[in-house]
Amino acid sequence: MASRFALSLLFSILVATSFCSAVAGGDAGENDDLLIRQVVDQGNANDHKSLTDDHHFAIFKKKFAKAYATKEENDYRLSVFKANMRRARRHQKLDPSAVHGVTQFSDLTPKEFRRQHLGVNRRLRLPADANKAPILPTNDLPTDFDWRDHGAVTPVKNQVSLA
Repeated sequence: MASRFALSLLFSILVATSFCSAVAGGDAGENDDLLIRQVVDQGNANDHKSLTDDHHFAIFKKKFAKAYATKEENDYRLSVFKANMRRARRHQKLDPSAVHGVTQFSDLTPKEFRRQHLGVNRRLRLPADANKAPILPTNDLPTDFDWRDHGAVTPVKNQVSLA
């Protein structure tokens, strides 16, 4: 038990030391590229400095078979992609244990993603009187009503096997 605790403590210290040295040392932009590179293409450690957002975008388009009708659309999607990569870098810094990076949705704005993939349209509003049920006449209701007489209730079933 004591050795398990010591091993756990040693591992925690190692992780904390690695994290502190990564945050304190080196060029921040280089660290950002390394974080993104890890999830983009499990890249080659020798060429990570050459991987710009433009290069990541080219890899993204190839990997997810993305094609845009016009140069303007391509340029717009590239700018959205760059913004999403900046967001991924920020989120990666906030939680180094998580993995943020390129997905098939990286060329969509948050608004486009919500509209296309989350299903519920928040702009749909019920009418102001939606909670008001109509008042139905009750003067001709029977004093007694048994659903069994109308075939709406089935016989009792043995539910022991359902437990």
